[in-house]
Amino acid sequence: DRSRLKHSRELLLYIVCSPLLESILCRMAPQEGLTAGGPTTADADAGVGEFDTSGVAVADLLEPGGASALATRAFRAGERVFRERALVVASAPTNLARLRAYIALPADRRLELRERFWREAPAVRCAATAACRPDAAERGTGDSAAEVLATLRAEGNAAEVGLELDEVEEVIRVWNLNAYDCALAPVTCKVNHSCAPNVSIRVDAEAGAIEATACQAIVEGEALESWYFQDTGLWWMGADVRRAIFETDRGFLCGCSRCRGPDTCRAMPCDACGKGSCLPSTPGSAASQWCCNTCGRTGSGDALRLAAEAEVVPRVLLELRPPRGAAGVAMGRASAEELAALGASTRVRLGPDHWAPAAAILVLHYRGRSPGTGGALDRFSAAAGLRFLGWLVSRKLPWPPAYVVRTPVSVAMECATWLSKQPSSSAIPAAEGEAPAPPPLPDGRCLAARILVDFLLPLMDASGATVASVAKTGEKVDGLRAWLAEMRSSCGCCGKKLAAPGAPPGGSEPVASVCGQCKQVRYCGRACQQADWKDRHKACCLKASDSLAGDMAWQMLIGSTGST
Repeated sequence: DRSRLKHSRELLLYIVCSPLLESILCRMAPQEGLTAGGPTTADADAGVGEFDTSGVAVADLLEPGGASALATRAFRAGERVFRERALVVASAPTNLARLRAYIALPADRRLELRERFWREAPAVRCAATAACRPDAAERGTGDSAAEVLATLRAEGNAAEVGLELDEVEEVIRVWNLNAYDCALAPVTCKVNHSCAPNVSIRVDAEAGAIEATACQAIVEGEALESWYFQDTGLWWMGADVRRAIFETDRGFLCGCSRCRGPDTCRAMPCDACGKGSCLPSTPGSAASQWCCNTCGRTGSGDALRLAAEAEVVPRVLLELRPPRGAAGVAMGRASAEELAALGASTRVRLGPDHWAPAAAILVLHYRGRSPGTGGALDRFSAAAGLRFLGWLVSRKLPWPPAYVVRTPVSVAMECATWLSKQPSSSAIPAAEGEAPAPPPLPDGRCLAARILVDFLLPLMDASGATVASVAKTGEKVDGLRAWLAEMRSSCGCCGKKLAAPGAPPGGSEPVASVCGQCKQVRYCGRACQQADWKDRHKACCLKASDSLAGDMAWQMLIGSTGST
């Protein structure tokens, strides 16, 4: 009923928003302000090529509205779009650090910061400017506008520039609604938010620079768009959840192309034809129209499935993002068996294409590992990770910057590494009282290659530099890339070196014969292909047309189709 749906939505917002309200993050949506383009005098003084904003201009657009950064030429994926000198960089992501950096600016720069960047009206509308509320100091964070002013006065810094509370609040609004990380820059702040971003933004605080890199091909005149939020899990959730969080935490309702189009992450089965998926055609709207991508039937949505969605989404989010502190301890964590049951129920009620079952299986990937293994992957947790990655690939979303999907990148690296080493030389023994561990996977090559080809390598090729240095991500991906190249250049049975693709027959190296089913493993001839098929490949050869999220891949790994 309506009261239950309303209560569930309120609970969902509390679960997702409450951790975000604990800290004010700083990548916000610019609306209007300084028009800029081309290298500035300061840029030229810094040295040719070090700072360059000639690839971007600022113009007023009807959508999303206000001043927006536009590409002045075409850019390839992975190409730098601009590198801009920051107007100011704070030493830490706190309001106190921002005001200290502001005070240190010359008077003309302080005036520019207050007058040339967009800021909301004094009324507080979102978490980004919560520090300006009259009661903000009661929370005792030490970072409210009033507390910041008191600290600066105690340090003797406020009197030097005649700083008063209204100016502190103004600077907090400007900074929190325009900055990337700890840096403010007039051109970068015109890069709008999008759930289908085409650039990644990186702040080089030491150099005082902000750099934008294309994460997909950009045409001349196209608006530059990035992902503002540090909560990267939102990217693959439904538009109704994303838009609600954006409005609550940042004070804007996202109108990007992805939020206006059919929401593939919220797809549910069409009960009319039994074959297609119904997608909300106006995501996030109170009057969403659902349309089947196969039979074309439209309507207001299946009432039973929508009621199930309102019931299970908050439960899944509680497991995906457990409350912090005492509340999280009191709630406890669901066991692997309970998570498996939740995932199976959610998959049945909402269908396999909805984001909530994918989120449940992602949690199970981490929590479902055998105890006593030090968190090492096993066949079940690998199957869970594979199903989540398969679902993500099947949504056919535009590639985002790699840092936006840090968790999926980590899952992909871990699963591909584990699968590429199967069969393992030794199985992890079962703990006392537990069922024996399943035997090693006969052959993980096909599944590992699919993870790399379908997801990890295209993503990292476009924008991998943004995460390459995090936990040796670049080094690990290079190792997997080398493994794939070796697998494709050697016979999958005898290991003989194969001729390069396109080489004419008759050379010293045999022309590769590719497995007709998976299209991944290659052989030097028919005899080797038949021998390898009988020995190991038959058990784990996934058809090229089959999804990594499907029951066949699941069965290969754990031996039963299941419904998780």
